[in-house]
Amino acid sequence: MFHRLWILPPALAILLSSCVSGPSAITGADSKTVSAVAEKAAEVASQIGGPTGFGGMDMSGYMQAAPSQMGFNSPDDLASPGGMMTVRLHNQAGQACTFHLAYFSTQADPNDQTQDVTVPPGQVGTVQIPCAEMMGLGSLDNPLAVGCTLADGQIVANMMAVPGFLNMDYNCGSTYDMYLTPDAGDLTGDGNTNELITMSNAMQTHMQSMSGAMGGGMMGSNTSGGGMMGGNMMGGNAP
Repeated sequence: MFHRLWILPPALAILLSSCVSGPSAITGADSKTVSAVAEKAAEVASQIGGPTGFGGMDMSGYMQAAPSQMGFNSPDDLASPGGMMTVRLHNQAGQACTFHLAYFSTQADPNDQTQDVTVPPGQVGTVQIPCAEMMGLGSLDNPLAVGCTLADGQIVANMMAVPGFLNMDYNCGSTYDMYLTPDAGDLTGDGNTNELITMSNAMQTHMQSMSGAMGGGMMGSNTSGGGMMGGNMMGGNAP
């Protein structure tokens, strides 16, 4: 079976400008150091790609292409104290869904944080959280965790909700999108294009970059939040 190798585009190889300035990014109340955050980020990134990793085989090679220490090399690379970000949760299923947010924000807590957000069918829920160094669904380091729970009790795994990283996939003050959607593009590779999957902004960006590098047209051209993926990957409402 042929698997595509994930390729980091030049635009992502150069880190975006930091959302903070000066050493104040780490306050006296913070117990996390830059090296500790970098270690956490490397642990999360190590779960991306491979048969059972975030994003599956389409994300193979992620760690090799990522920047040194996942871009966390100085206090300027951490989330700014008091900084916020917006998370948009797109429910493209036919019933309500509770998204299980999972994020890591040194300014808010020294441990992983979670938050449940219920979104009606066909709607987009919006929530503000402290700016986080890492953002995902279900779990940041377990690609087989529950990313979303439907109203009828069905659970949807977080495997395609590839975690996003500050300064690479979003900035403080920006918007990050995550989806519950039919797997119209069969990203899981099991032949079932009607099953529901969770999807992240980070996975969309990486798939779009890979498609562009391969000359494909899998993704849409819109690279801002909401609707990045082409119609052949995102389906309509599903049960």
